[in-house]
Amino acid sequence: MSEMNSEKGEILEVSHVNNYYEDTGLGIFAKRQKRQVLSDVSFTIHTDEFFGLVGESGCGKSTLGNAILGQLPFEGTIRVGGMEYSKSDRRKFTEKVQAVFQDPMSALNPRMTIGSTMREPLRAHNIGTREEQIRAVNDMLEKVGLDASYADRYPRELSGGQRQRVCIGAALMLQPELIIADEAVSALDVSVGAQILNLFHEIDAGADFAMLFISHNLNVVYYLCDRIAVMYRGTIVEIGSAEDVYHHPVHPYTKLLLAAIPDFTSRIEDDGTGTLADIAKANAQFEVRNEDPEGACCFYHRCPYANSECLKRPSLTAVPTTDSEEHRAACRLAAEQPSAQVDEKGSVAEAFQSTC
Repeated sequence: MSEMNSEKGEILEVSHVNNYYEDTGLGIFAKRQKRQVLSDVSFTIHTDEFFGLVGESGCGKSTLGNAILGQLPFEGTIRVGGMEYSKSDRRKFTEKVQAVFQDPMSALNPRMTIGSTMREPLRAHNIGTREEQIRAVNDMLEKVGLDASYADRYPRELSGGQRQRVCIGAALMLQPELIIADEAVSALDVSVGAQILNLFHEIDAGADFAMLFISHNLNVVYYLCDRIAVMYRGTIVEIGSAEDVYHHPVHPYTKLLLAAIPDFTSRIEDDGTGTLADIAKANAQFEVRNEDPEGACCFYHRCPYANSECLKRPSLTAVPTTDSEEHRAACRLAAEQPSAQVDEKGSVAEAFQSTC
């Protein structure tokens, strides 16, 4: 992971971002209804920082990633390297931000060789001569663990892990300031995914870029990232350093994610709180509320601790039980509920044992 430095600038600024989908409903006379997907999302990513965004499927993680890429409309402000996205400046914007997606096969043109695919960003931006572009492609293939001979192959001739290495290399060709990796290892075998995570570490040591790493796997995010934001129903419910969020979670949903990891509770220190085990048991016995009041806490319908005070949505506030000012949670009970104490990070292979 990159070393944090308070003097470093902010490469990504997400400020009060909202996004809505329109449900058409059934039947020709059905009324269109707006459904909010992202709700007042705000955070920043520092230069050279690996930032993890974690949450269950459907919480809005990929929607946020696509909004940052300029592929979806949104309300609010998103800036990459101080530049706000606009259609007129799309070419300059794509030089600053690139993406690596979950399925490498769908991201590669099956009719183009690997070399042509990786040269495409350079050709599109008129960078270098043909010979210089070819040399740049060969150099990048070496960086991602492939040799120059792969430039003449087609995607169908490569394994899933090799294709993902190509996608990572293609994303780095323009030397972007920000890379968005959306479930970049979730479709790969455990051993191959571990290799890709290690590749990210190696590239991070020799390149100058920040990453927004989107995943449903909290173990993987903790292994790779400097800071973590936990998202639920389009709202960030907890954010802080990887150590704070993983070792000292305070929001009930974060604790529930950790409690869902197989054999995770065996790594909790016996400090008498039993926090994760308690909340896992409480959620297993708790019936989801049918009511979902407008303006209430986003976790109101699932939280066994919710009461009338939770009918007003809480904002992200500093957690007083930790020393870090960056550790914040959107829960009125954050200061009252004991934080879990978890042992040290496991190996890269163990990072894939999470099913949460």
